[in-house]
Amino acid sequence: MDDLDIALLVFLDDEESSEDENNRLEESVMFKNRETEGAFQILVRRHLQCNDEKFRQYFRLTPVLFDYVLNHIRDDLTYKPYNRHKKPICPEEKLCILVRHLATGESFRSLAFQYRVSHSWISVIIREVAEAIIKRMFELTIPSPTENQLRQNSSQFFSKWNFPNCVGAIDGKHIRIKAPKRSGSLYFNYKEYYSIVLIAVVDADCKFTAVDIGSYGREGDAGIHLKSQIGKIIKNNTFNIPAPKEIPGTNTVVPHVIVGDEAFALHENFMKPYPRQQSVHDPSKAVYNYRLSRARRTTENTFGILCGYFRLFFLPIATTPETTDKLITCACILYNILRGAKVLAPGQKHFDDALPLPTENLIPITEHNVRAKMNHTQIREIFKNYFNGPGAVEWQHSYAMRH
Repeated sequence: MDDLDIALLVFLDDEESSEDENNRLEESVMFKNRETEGAFQILVRRHLQCNDEKFRQYFRLTPVLFDYVLNHIRDDLTYKPYNRHKKPICPEEKLCILVRHLATGESFRSLAFQYRVSHSWISVIIREVAEAIIKRMFELTIPSPTENQLRQNSSQFFSKWNFPNCVGAIDGKHIRIKAPKRSGSLYFNYKEYYSIVLIAVVDADCKFTAVDIGSYGREGDAGIHLKSQIGKIIKNNTFNIPAPKEIPGTNTVVPHVIVGDEAFALHENFMKPYPRQQSVHDPSKAVYNYRLSRARRTTENTFGILCGYFRLFFLPIATTPETTDKLITCACILYNILRGAKVLAPGQKHFDDALPLPTENLIPITEHNVRAKMNHTQIREIFKNYFNGPGAVEWQHSYAMRH
């Protein structure tokens, strides 16, 4: 290499260094202008705060519910100015960033350009706000169910879904994620993509009663709910399930149950459908399966509405598994707030009915046949006889035969 080549390389290196330096300066100027050019100041404060409907469309939360959440977490997100940050990002703007990420699934880079906050700091903010919401609001929105609450759930399931002594419906879903680093096949599920499992018990109004988040995608079989915290609590009889009670209109006493699909094991407090081959040849079992699936449909409705609220679930979630668990938990908390808030106008919607629900990012856990003990099958037989006897409804046979 002669002197001319060396001089040319030095010149090119200087050019690249100069270009990198200019880019850094431009980014620095962009982020320094956050208070005058960022989406929070220009869009949220100037336009959305005076238009409730546009605010709801942008954040999925009404201004009233947004302030309700903010008031619970404000102290955890407030920092005093110091040398490096003369004007720290306010709690309101931090909450805007998190809720916008949940509502759209936008990348951290995209949010960085909008809010004039570096993408690395965006990741810190999202994790920080999610932790604050879980810390302050989980017990408020998804508290451990009391026996009285489960009795109310049972009454609502009977009045709305025609299933007696039912205190909840359970289901598990795989939530698509990007492959975590050095995770091997832990998160690789039977559908051949990476996922984290959400197991949830929901009530008759499609609200979360209990959630368990974070199981590995490869564990997507029926045994997963027995390993989960929910499964252990129910199996150990510490879920506050009420004592057995007579089925309405009869003298038959049966336990209160949670209904699920074929993936779950039959248990004293778990009811699942008869195998499909049996129901095809036995109309009474087909009727039972229809009545159970009608009550269990609340879980499918819940997951569908959750995706309608928060489009983050339409895309593979790209954060670390720990942060992903927090985002899912946070979405469940905000979902219950949206579903249970009494301050909303009657008939007001929070999601687009025409929005297609994800078919690949949120899928059921795998089916798993588990042989049950005789007393568990007897309980199922009692429900079957009830649905074909005193508890029959006029439309059940036509619907059962369709399926």
